[in-house]
Amino acid sequence: MSNKPFSWIPTLYFAEGLPYVLVMTVSILMFKQLGISNTDVALYTGWLYLPWVIKPLWSPFIDIFKSKRWWILLTQFLIATGLAGIAFLIPTTGFFRWTLAIFWLLAFSSATHDISADGFYLLSLSSGDQSLYVGVRSTFYRIAMITGEGGLLMLCGLFEKNCGNAARAWSITFLVAAGLMLLIALYHCASLPRCEKEQSSERTTRQIWNELIGTFVSFFK
Repeated sequence: MSNKPFSWIPTLYFAEGLPYVLVMTVSILMFKQLGISNTDVALYTGWLYLPWVIKPLWSPFIDIFKSKRWWILLTQFLIATGLAGIAFLIPTTGFFRWTLAIFWLLAFSSATHDISADGFYLLSLSSGDQSLYVGVRSTFYRIAMITGEGGLLMLCGLFEKNCGNAARAWSITFLVAAGLMLLIALYHCASLPRCEKEQSSERTTRQIWNELIGTFVSFFK
């Protein structure tokens, strides 16, 4: 399969935006519709944003353990698995506790995916190509937001209308989202270029740890 930038940049940034909107927006709408009080929704989902805030704390570890390409694929498969887990847990008793826990794992996986994807973008493209594809990145990230807030919610409404059960409709919707993320992950197994081996070898362990220390210092300033 072609490793031209346009063969993987759109899907990479779509995969970056979709879990974010599912965790930060769609989860709130789902919990409210399924009878969770506004107080509990506000209290517990408000913390889901935390992984995106503190992600600089673990970003240097991505360079120490495996390549950015490896992390991208791992987190995409984890996100697909987590979405499927939510789909199967929604109809169960006590679903709020268990689905909230998975949303937390999705948030950390998605934040790690963001770090890896942005770093991979910089490593894979020349400075000229980076500028050229900035618009493509933003466009497909926004398309992912629209897909989550619009397309999937419309789909959920259609499912609820047909089956008359909100929990089942949400379950099917998250199963569709899981399938979409799985397809993207499988596609990226073939389409993402392998460009990091020679570049990562130029960085010493000392450089990586200096970057880690610098990240912690700048974060707490």
